[in-house]
Amino acid sequence: MLNNIYASEMTYGETYANAQYQVTTPDGWIAFKIGEPNQHLYQLLDANGVDMAALITAWNPLGKMSDIEANREANHSLELNIQKMGLPYYLGSGSDPKGAWKEDSYFVMGIDPTQAKQLGDAYLQNAIVWINRCDAPSLIWLR
Repeated sequence: MLNNIYASEMTYGETYANAQYQVTTPDGWIAFKIGEPNQHLYQLLDANGVDMAALITAWNPLGKMSDIEANREANHSLELNIQKMGLPYYLGSGSDPKGAWKEDSYFVMGIDPTQAKQLGDAYLQNAIVWINRCDAPSLIWLR
């Protein structure tokens, strides 16, 4: 395995692909998975007048488990950078279906792929979750 978060019989890529993702909105939360179209996500995009979004975290850089305080500080820095971009966002998360780990994230509306990759890369993430109005949620690998 590449690191200590993904110590199971699943491969590194399978860990990301099988994770459970969630976005919290004023109307409730939306759960979604990689590769599965989700009408609730598309409605959220429509309600915000955008065609694309990304779920980005700063937790556990390079997939190595960090302590909770370091993760919170990094995610706060990510949130400040999103605010500087002037893009609307919602709180989100990604987690292991078995409950072994959970990472707080931000669902950034209207971000373009280049900006999303730059943010993920700046916080040493292995991948980001990409949502395009015309496709199922997917992973963009950064490493």
